[in-house]
Amino acid sequence: MTKPLSISTLPLLSDSVSKPNYDLEATGCGIVHIGPGAFHRAHQAYYTEKALAYGGDWRIHGVSMRSASLKEALSTQDNLYALCIVDNEPETRIIGAIKTLSTLAHDREDIVAALVNKQTKIVTLTVTEKGYCLNAQGHLDTDHPDIKADLVTPETPVSAVGLIVQALAQRKQAGYADITIISCDNVSDNGKKLQKAVTEFANKTDESLGQWISENIAFPCTMVDSITPATEDSFKASVAAELGLTDNWPIQREAFTQWVVEDNFSGPRPAWDKVGVTFTHDVSFFEKAKLRILNGTHSTLAYIGLLLGKETVFDAMRTPAIKQLIQTMLKEEIVPSLSSDNENADSGTQDFDLNAYAQDIVKRYENKHIRHLLSQIAWDGSQKIPFRILDTVRDNLKAKRNINLLCSAVAAWCLFVNNKARLNETITDPLDSMLRATAKSVDFQAIELAKKLLSLETMFAELSVNTTFKEKVLEKVNQLLNILSHENSNEGQQGSAPTTLTESSLDSLKGTA
Repeated sequence: MTKPLSISTLPLLSDSVSKPNYDLEATGCGIVHIGPGAFHRAHQAYYTEKALAYGGDWRIHGVSMRSASLKEALSTQDNLYALCIVDNEPETRIIGAIKTLSTLAHDREDIVAALVNKQTKIVTLTVTEKGYCLNAQGHLDTDHPDIKADLVTPETPVSAVGLIVQALAQRKQAGYADITIISCDNVSDNGKKLQKAVTEFANKTDESLGQWISENIAFPCTMVDSITPATEDSFKASVAAELGLTDNWPIQREAFTQWVVEDNFSGPRPAWDKVGVTFTHDVSFFEKAKLRILNGTHSTLAYIGLLLGKETVFDAMRTPAIKQLIQTMLKEEIVPSLSSDNENADSGTQDFDLNAYAQDIVKRYENKHIRHLLSQIAWDGSQKIPFRILDTVRDNLKAKRNINLLCSAVAAWCLFVNNKARLNETITDPLDSMLRATAKSVDFQAIELAKKLLSLETMFAELSVNTTFKEKVLEKVNQLLNILSHENSNEGQQGSAPTTLTESSLDSLKGTA
């Protein structure tokens, strides 16, 4: 039987595997992380691992709000795990940054003690936007069941917001204000949103606490980026073969990684600045560029790729016409929407080369080692498209720039919804029931469904009454239907997804400005 990865078995690893170069036993915790999922372990823990080489007690106490799966998986291996960089030049590194793992249901007292501990200087979170419990107006959602429960019994919180407020109340009493709370979720203005949730919750329990938090505790905004595919059994097996040891939950990600952090701290921090983290006074431009260049094209790839029968990002990018579509979209519709912002940005962001970033995105999509499912990227389209696509549409309409391919992405989403509804398949989206019911109400007629979807004010806001936008999307729905019909007819596969997309088809989507 293969031995498990652990501190005692580290010497058995080959020299090709990078190992912690600090004293694992002697190095203490200075960070509590709430939500230690795959992305955190591939991203923030990776940067912290590298920073630990510069000294300091900066290991991480990971806190799972609900699931005990990770704690159970890593308990036999001293919380060590393998991070595999999957690229043309692969790299495997053992991450030792996580010293302790706890679950709220079983370790509540230990978690609160860690958060209040004078040695804890940073709390990081990856809990998704839902974890901040904000309503559509950006305020604390007091109707959220977790918030309701926490306001009644604040001594046993079940939300991340309630847990942080409980800890900050005790830190206020102890005089420990030197702690920074950092959101690491892929959410715009994430620090401001987290601060809003925490201070509004605090004000409902103790206004003086809310004021103390506002005056003393920093909530820097961040931008995070690195594609982290799910861990599958085949990947676990390949890691075990490479290590000669069993790792119950290894992690993989692409080589590209980026972490931009607002330079706004209440106390000390690890040597993140020495290991590739960018500190800036304005994260918003980096965030906006990522949302539009990476996330915008990601969603476009997902919906168009799925229509054409593709399974992964790499599969889609192997089709020359799809690759050209993405490159044209970046060059003509997305990057121009950001250029004026970059010219007016402060000196900390003017060095950010938008064209180079866009070219890097295309290269990342062509990484054959990353199996990033289009079906996964397509999740929550009604929530993501407004930020990833529609804000760019608005800027381009205002500047009288091209919106053809942006509208093609929206059209592809409409067809995606129609196809899922026709097959009576669940759409992974908060609006699933409504979307499928709407498609059924028009007898799955794509154009009629698109008209109804485009009228959704909750998703499209003022664009729901913008004639130019709506007509362009409907035009693209028709063009996509023609492409699908033509390609299927050519291949003798009427009714199924085509396997090719011709250059002439692409030209019809590009249209004219």
